[in-house]
Amino acid sequence: MSDAHRFRKLSDSARAVAATAHHASRGTLAAIATLLSGVVIGVIGFLRYAQSVASANNGLMLEIAERQSAGTVGGKDIMGGASVALTMLSSLAFALGTPLGWLATYFVVTGLVRCLAAAVDERRGDPIVGLVRRLVARWLSRRNEARTDAAYVALAGPDVADRVVPAEQFGIADADLVVVASRPKPDWTPGTVLECGDRWLCVGEAVQRSLPMGLRILYPLVDMPGAAVFRRIVHYELPPRVG
Repeated sequence: MSDAHRFRKLSDSARAVAATAHHASRGTLAAIATLLSGVVIGVIGFLRYAQSVASANNGLMLEIAERQSAGTVGGKDIMGGASVALTMLSSLAFALGTPLGWLATYFVVTGLVRCLAAAVDERRGDPIVGLVRRLVARWLSRRNEARTDAAYVALAGPDVADRVVPAEQFGIADADLVVVASRPKPDWTPGTVLECGDRWLCVGEAVQRSLPMGLRILYPLVDMPGAAVFRRIVHYELPPRVG
């Protein structure tokens, strides 16, 4: 099995997994399950956290009180309500200061938003799943572009200057000139007008041809009257005409 075939299978598998996860996360049941999971995780995690915090606060208060009684620590006497006040802040500390609290908060907030969106027929997926899906798609797209560019360079050879030849030399009808390019020109979409000093040329549909010097892209050009109204203009230094 070739490397290209392996990469194609890996790309297809990654796309399928990301698309399935994204589609599943957009359902109403998935939103409700996320919300309930956040509530369950939050309640159980908070109770354990609050118990440990309360125990630690009580121990600290007793230790300070003992030191005050022994005269080793000065200041006002410790009140029993101080431990309760510190424990009351544990919910905020749990939600913002612990990994389990972050997870529960994320599930509750995103699940609630998705449930409200589903109530008005606006399905939304999980943000992290959506982000992973976009990152996977972007990575695969860049890999495909890199492989395509590498394959094109192997066929086209080194990057060389453009050549301009009469359109009839390549048998292209309805064109005055043809730009022979060794690399694609993304800005040269059909209908784009090239401003070449005192000359205006409209770009036609590009075609690829295998020439003796390598693969080339042919851009047909048609002369345009200077008084016309153009929507898209690209400046281009027209090379000397060959042939």
